[in-house]
Formats: sequence, C-alpha cells, structure tokens
Amino acid sequence: MVRSHNVSYNRLMNPEPIDNDAIQHKCEAFLQELGIPGFIVFGWQKTDEQFGVVSSFHEMPVNAAVKGMTWALNDFAAKSL
Repeated sequence: MVRSHNVSYNRLMNPEPIDNDAIQHKCEAFLQELGIPGFIVFGWQKTDEQFGVVSSFHEMPVNAAVKGMTWALNDFAAKSL
C-alpha cells in the first residue's frame, strides 16, 4: 500500500525539490531490503512552503500499522507541543 501527500507550511528554507515518487521508491526498497513486515511514514521539506509526506507498507496488517501510527503521532505531539 502506498500513499503520498504534499503539505504546505511557511518556513524559510530553499532546498532542491525532491520528487515524491523518488522518495517513495527509496522507502519501498528499504522495507523490501529489511525483509520483515513493516511500515514507514516519511516527511521532508520540498520548498520554502511545502513539505512532502509518503508512506509505505510491506506485509503489515492494517490494524498493526494504525496502532503504530497512532502511537507515533501521540509521541510526536507530546514531545513537540
């Protein structure tokens, strides 16, 4: 299962834009190389006001991925806010 999304955000930075498909491919290759069920949600800054987000799931049960992403979101919010 593959998902990608662009997120706008106001920030001063000017990196070279990286294509979502290129990042998606690298995430999928990484999961394949590990050879175990897993998932990745990866975000990066594309332009001054835009971030990219991709996710990749490799043989991961949906309920386990949702539980893991819920934990990660709560952990991130608790440490960031």
